Amino acid sequence: MSEGILDSQAIAQINLSIHLIQQSEEFGHYEIDSIPGILGDLYRVWGGEKGINLLGTFYQSIDGHWISQPCRTSQCGCWLTDAEAIASITA
Repeated sequence: MSEGILDSQAIAQINLSIHLIQQSEEFGHYEIDSIPGILGDLYRVWGGEKGINLLGTFYQSIDGHWISQPCRTSQCGCWLTDAEAIASITA
């Protein structure tokens, strides 16, 4: 391998490590738990100081979409992934 390829690979690895650290710090301020329900689990997103504030809830509908309900609004969101649902609550 040439030196240029190794340098590019090293830079890519460093950038990936930085990205993963930033994500873990961003989502480290939130906790998610679940409670069982008749139609499936209801997930709760907690955050804020000491993680005691309920930020919102989300669940997977029968058709496979994820439905989010942030506490600060009465509007629900419909998402393709659970990560999108979580992001809508924590935004």
